[in-house]
Amino acid sequence: MEFLFSLNRLNVAVSRAQSLAALICSPELLRVRTRTPEQLRLANALCLLVETATTVET
Repeated sequence: MEFLFSLNRLNVAVSRAQSLAALICSPELLRVRTRTPEQLRLANALCLLVETATTVET
């Protein structure tokens, strides 16, 4: 989980985009069961990114 939800990976993916960052993921990634506070923080960051991207798109 720490690999898939890495804040550094999300940051690099979004900040290095030249004009558009497209987030493509399985909806199952947003239904993750966390076991630690750190995992909860990582999952929350991805959910926030998806929510923000969806808000901008519509």
